Amino acid sequence: MINLWKKEDLNLLSEYPKEVVKNVNNVINILDENYGHNRKLTDDGGYVCVIEDIKEVDYLKVNILKGLFEEFSDVIYEDCIDKYNSTLYLLSSDYSITIITKN
Repeated sequence: MINLWKKEDLNLLSEYPKEVVKNVNNVINILDENYGHNRKLTDDGGYVCVIEDIKEVDYLKVNILKGLFEEFSDVIYEDCIDKYNSTLYLLSSDYSITIITKN
């Protein structure tokens, strides 16, 4: 699981398709514009979580996303082998998590 909330974090996605990195960058831009670029993971705004193992989905469902429903989901990249989705969850009025998964 990779948690990203700053532009500097994008270098952690060097192995991902550029469309995925662009989507994460767009989310971080929105969070920066609305909540500041000096945020911490726990500050208002939220973060992007890139899932790398199916077991991490179970952890999120039981712990962080317990009782929440997705607000929005979209395919952000697809080729013959891989498909990446971006799903937004609102934890409060000022805190969200965007989950990136590979199907």
